[in-house]
Amino acid sequence: MPSYRYHAGRMVVTEEDGLWRVKIKTKSKQVLLPLNATETNQAILEAEQLYADARSLDNTKPRCMQCIHWELIKADCNVGCPEGRMTGGSFAKDCAYFWQHPD
Repeated sequence: MPSYRYHAGRMVVTEEDGLWRVKIKTKSKQVLLPLNATETNQAILEAEQLYADARSLDNTKPRCMQCIHWELIKADCNVGCPEGRMTGGSFAKDCAYFWQHPD
């Protein structure tokens, strides 16, 4: 059972019986999520996206740089949100991609 730890142990990717899972710890909770990946590299990339989502939702003042739609090289929102393009990401808290929707 391989196990990979990232972000000072706040994201742990494990494989058991051919199934990949990620354990994500945030300030307010800890979740264990199944992954769709079949290989190590795919599992780590998928887990990184879930970790980025969890961090941004847990943060009361998120920034565009924490969103999976933010392109680091271009410093631009690839969805085209004006909050990302015009302000450099300082108003992500107003961006609909960061809003939590009731389940």
